[in-house]
Amino acid sequence: MEVAATESTAPPLLEITSCPVATANKKMVIAGVVHFDRYGCDAALSTELQVYINSEEHKIHKGKFMVSLPLEDGANEFEIVITDIEGVITREKRTIFCGFLPPTLQIEELPDVTARKAVTIMGMTLDINQLKSVLTLKINNEVVAIDPADGHFAKVCPLNVGSNRFDIIVYDGGLRKTAIHKLIEHHPLAPEITFEGMGPVITSHQLEAVGHLSNYDPAKTEIRIHNKAVTIADDSFCYRTSIRTDKAEIPVSIDLGGRRILSFTRQVVFLPSPPTITIDDEIKQMSSTHCRISGTISDENDANPRISVDGKAVSQRLGAWMATLTLVPGINTIVIEGRNQAGLKKVIKKKIFVPE
Repeated sequence: MEVAATESTAPPLLEITSCPVATANKKMVIAGVVHFDRYGCDAALSTELQVYINSEEHKIHKGKFMVSLPLEDGANEFEIVITDIEGVITREKRTIFCGFLPPTLQIEELPDVTARKAVTIMGMTLDINQLKSVLTLKINNEVVAIDPADGHFAKVCPLNVGSNRFDIIVYDGGLRKTAIHKLIEHHPLAPEITFEGMGPVITSHQLEAVGHLSNYDPAKTEIRIHNKAVTIADDSFCYRTSIRTDKAEIPVSIDLGGRRILSFTRQVVFLPSPPTITIDDEIKQMSSTHCRISGTISDENDANPRISVDGKAVSQRLGAWMATLTLVPGINTIVIEGRNQAGLKKVIKKKIFVPE
């Protein structure tokens, strides 16, 4: 059974040299190097070290390992563990997606409100399927060039007074797409404002919106949300409200010297998340066939989410849970499931190896 590392041993540096993020193949290779000098021994003593991937032992040869592993459709989680005769020394976790993923798309921060006449939309897009397909990027249906070397792009976009919507969409050769939609409000006398927490998707009924301001006159500028003036301090404001519907409109207005110059709304969509589950690294061995596993469970919208281990309900106290397991020789796959009042669930699988 895995045991916790002792603090008296300096851990080795485990370097993962090959591990894809996503692949369309049903098999993939995880390769790595154990740097013995960080462990405090030379290669002659490397036989003391063992590598386990999801509790299955694999060979280390001259400090290196390379393992071919099968994949299932969707997300596949792998835990790489290095042990010596005293127990676990170090570990790393990797998630590999099997199948075709849409391209990645990132853009640099843009203001939500601005006095600028134009903004530059810039960012980066990549095909992570490693198929070297040609990507096509469009901003409001206009094709934008992508640097083939690093995936960067940039385009200057003029703004009209009022609301300006930008649809940034990238397609790969298989027409899989990723989109980012951005609304920017423009007025030549407006302050520069960026919002945090204003959607478009929120996972908690309690909305907390924060705005950061620059290029404004504190004596003349007033921000109103739901027609209530918000307090501006240290060039920022905070607005809290409760969202009780699946969709809600947040009305915002900006007054300058008592005259309204901008009015707009931001739509937020409430999509609750499943519970969050953690498993403590330390597994307490009670006997050769029994151990105790523990962890935490929490949920943004449910004070008492339910948790089960291998199909049996487990009580939790202030989010902490614990279960006693009966093990058999070999690999034991433990299934931990959390569920909230919305019916959403989170499942984690833990493999525990018991020597024959």
